Amino acid sequence: MMMLLPIVTSCHDDLDTEPLSNLSPENFISNIENSEVAVNGVYSQMALVYGQNFIYMSDHGTHVATTSVGNPKLNAYAFYTFDSNSLFLKDTWAHSYKAIARANFVIDRVGELETEDPAKNRIIAEAKFLRALCYFNLVRFYGDVPLILEELTDFKTLNTDNVDSADVYAAIVEDLKFGEEHLFYASWLSKDKPSYEGGNLGRATIGAAKGLLAKVYLTMASHPLQIEGAYQLAYDKAKEIYDSKDYQLDNYTDICTIEGESSTEWLFQVQFDVAGLQPSQWGALHNPLNQGKGGKEANDFGWGRVAPTVKFTKQYEDGDLRFDHNIAKGKINADGSIKYNKDSKRWYTHKYRFSVKPLDRFKTDMNAPVLRYADILLILAEAGVEVGKTEDAFNALDEVLVRAQNMGGGTVPALVDRALTGEPLDDFIFWERARELCFEGHAKFDLVRAGRERFVEEVLDQEWTKNETKASETKIVPWASNVNANTPLLFPIPAAEGAGAL
Repeated sequence: MMMLLPIVTSCHDDLDTEPLSNLSPENFISNIENSEVAVNGVYSQMALVYGQNFIYMSDHGTHVATTSVGNPKLNAYAFYTFDSNSLFLKDTWAHSYKAIARANFVIDRVGELETEDPAKNRIIAEAKFLRALCYFNLVRFYGDVPLILEELTDFKTLNTDNVDSADVYAAIVEDLKFGEEHLFYASWLSKDKPSYEGGNLGRATIGAAKGLLAKVYLTMASHPLQIEGAYQLAYDKAKEIYDSKDYQLDNYTDICTIEGESSTEWLFQVQFDVAGLQPSQWGALHNPLNQGKGGKEANDFGWGRVAPTVKFTKQYEDGDLRFDHNIAKGKINADGSIKYNKDSKRWYTHKYRFSVKPLDRFKTDMNAPVLRYADILLILAEAGVEVGKTEDAFNALDEVLVRAQNMGGGTVPALVDRALTGEPLDDFIFWERARELCFEGHAKFDLVRAGRERFVEEVLDQEWTKNETKASETKIVPWASNVNANTPLLFPIPAAEGAGAL
């Protein structure tokens, strides 16, 4: 029987200050049971990768989100005043390479075990999936980065030279293909390979490997790499998931909740656990259930003190019920519903919902979103358009739009306009990704994929919703003085950092 997936914390202090190989590896991984503990340590480190550092870097300063506070250090990511010394840039870098070091340790040491236990390759595949996810984030945030695929025994001799992004992507693809072959299916599936038991929610699955592979291919096809043939690979992999019927769209209002973490829409989430001393900050700050009696202004920032841009709030069409769920403007009622107030001075995010009061405003059990089926449908749509499979693209979009239109229990069809072609269709898909996946950590990556021209257009076109009811008082975010045609789309590698600075 496979062990459950706990959040491992007991060895955190040691693992954060020295290589795993310093912890008597000849004794540490001697059997499959120890291997399970070791791979759980990689999952544990992923909770730090997907902390507030990821939140700021992935959404602030995009077409979707800006800042909602007056702290210059926190505003840096929205206003593009960050530099190579910025804290969150360092955190994401360091936490990611620590997770990679743990993954490499598992891959190498478990690979040396002389056993016929089928769990061996599954454990290696889990570590490779997590390593691939870390490198996927790193290459999308920073571009060319060090590529370390073996256990580190001596950091002093580590070569930290950056590797071309195309080579990093090649390594990511190789890891995920191994995952397709050796991972298990999600617990609710019974197919040609084993499925995880229900208590293993959070482990990487075959579906997660396929889904992430589709997203990797789409990114490779887009700016800046624009690799020939990658759109076809993205389409093929997304269509494979679509045809399998292994995943399905669920109730949109339940997805980003504690109860929704077991939804069959999720391909992968990073697990958090307050009781396990690794609380989440997703959905935590100023959650309405932490407010006083009777409710306060609808200032559930969702996470990371983020506020939707004015332009984004105008992208929802009438009848799209995702708007009222994702964006709040008004007061929070005692039952958690929103009392809309058209004269409210600000928009806020309100996508992450709680049925019970969190431990405190920075500590919840909310999982970090990584990949869900709606994203696969949108990948299928975007790649389908590029490879001439337009009807498949429209059908995938229809599924997303019909759910959005009918969240209230209606039956109104919301089919995409089949007359859309070329740039208008591309633009529709670009904004549909924002409408559906907003505040889930995708916006920065989508904006970079769209290219420099779109990046400059969107960043310079945003407004800060200080007081939308009085146009003369609407504050323009001062990005114009910080962003120009030469502004890098990616983040700088942290100063004095490298993969060896773990």
